[in-house]
Amino acid sequence: MKPVLLSAGCLLVVLLSGCAQHPIMPPLPETAVNTIAHDATGQLASLYPPAQTHFVLESSGKSLFDAKFRNQLRLSGYALHETEEDSNSHLNSGGKQLSYVLDALNDMSHYGYYRLTLTIGEKQLSRLYDANELTKPNYWSYRQ
Repeated sequence: MKPVLLSAGCLLVVLLSGCAQHPIMPPLPETAVNTIAHDATGQLASLYPPAQTHFVLESSGKSLFDAKFRNQLRLSGYALHETEEDSNSHLNSGGKQLSYVLDALNDMSHYGYYRLTLTIGEKQLSRLYDANELTKPNYWSYRQ
């Protein structure tokens, strides 16, 4: 009898845990998107000189951050060639491949944080942003 009750209890816990969800993160406000795009462009400028660097940006082109980031790169003086994520047109462009991921961290210990990861060729830059205090971001991490 005890194994049946134990099995039923475990089954109930498994079924109920499937109903629990991560809280939904609200979209970033436009001021936050501007801040992150400006910050990312500034970091790229410290590593890759504008007016001497040609980037091939792989993006979907559908997000607010994508538009702000592209605009900020151009305003900073970068030559920019845009490709779709599934396109192979970047192979003959001669520029440095650039892509990004801006995602929300949804686990409870990091709720309210956003991470930007820039991939430049084989190198990666990442930075964590607190949605409540964008003026005090964490340090950039650099991986080759």
